[in-house]
Amino acid sequence: MDIRWLQDFLALAQLRNFTRAAEFRNLSQAAFSRRIQSLEHWLGTALVVKGSQPVRLTEAGQHFLDEAATSVDRLLSARAAIRSSQFEVMSQIRLAMTNVLARSDFRRLLGLLGPTRRSSFSVLVGTTSEVTARFLAGDADILLAHDCPAQPLHEGLAQHDRLRLRGDRFQPYAAVSAGDFGFPGTESAPFPLIAYAQRAYFADLFEHVLSRSEDRPAYRMAVQCDMSDVLKEVIVAGHGVGWLPESAVDPAAAALITPIGGPGWALPLDICAFRPRRALGPQVDALWQALAASSA
Repeated sequence: MDIRWLQDFLALAQLRNFTRAAEFRNLSQAAFSRRIQSLEHWLGTALVVKGSQPVRLTEAGQHFLDEAATSVDRLLSARAAIRSSQFEVMSQIRLAMTNVLARSDFRRLLGLLGPTRRSSFSVLVGTTSEVTARFLAGDADILLAHDCPAQPLHEGLAQHDRLRLRGDRFQPYAAVSAGDFGFPGTESAPFPLIAYAQRAYFADLFEHVLSRSEDRPAYRMAVQCDMSDVLKEVIVAGHGVGWLPESAVDPAAAALITPIGGPGWALPLDICAFRPRRALGPQVDALWQALAASSA
């Protein structure tokens, strides 16, 4: 039995929808359904009423729900306690960071603890969706990621402590040498869009920007990718207009690309740290306190 099966079941019981629960767990619906079936096979009984919409739990599923929640909480708490005692002197802090923030913030984060503190780090780096899913699965102690109050990163993070480190801005950029491509475009002359792939968090932010605009822009899709660094290079090369968090634009890129369109096309963001609301050990507490002090 895999603890992730229990976490999947808890998500399904909360959201009552396979599609939403699969997205919540950052899985395809097929993979999510297979894991629910694996849990049912392990238990030897059905947990979900087949074909029910919204999803309803069977009597066995209702009985198992509290046991699953208690088991997950106890297992994660036990792991945290063991790690805390095992690494009392030389503690390993498990971080999950997005690609963008790993480039812009990791050195600053190390500086908060100072060179004399005896800590080691395990760092997970990936897309926003990837590292958020790993953090929610218990694979990291602290998550550093962008968050937008108007379009929250993940509803599962509401059960975690949130610390705003600083502000950021999500806005459209184009190469200085290429001009603005007629942004925001017309039906007869749409601008080329450098876009985030579907299911990426920044793709959701892009859609939120469009939903606020009185005039929907006219564009043609030029390039899609889920990594800001790749999109930035495509924009630098002059292939179109793309939205980026300002923190992704390093000084070298800032000389080659420029924000366009004005403040109406920009979205304020927060750069945040998240941690579970349970004991994680003195080293994690020290880092969290240092982050809080630096953001004050």
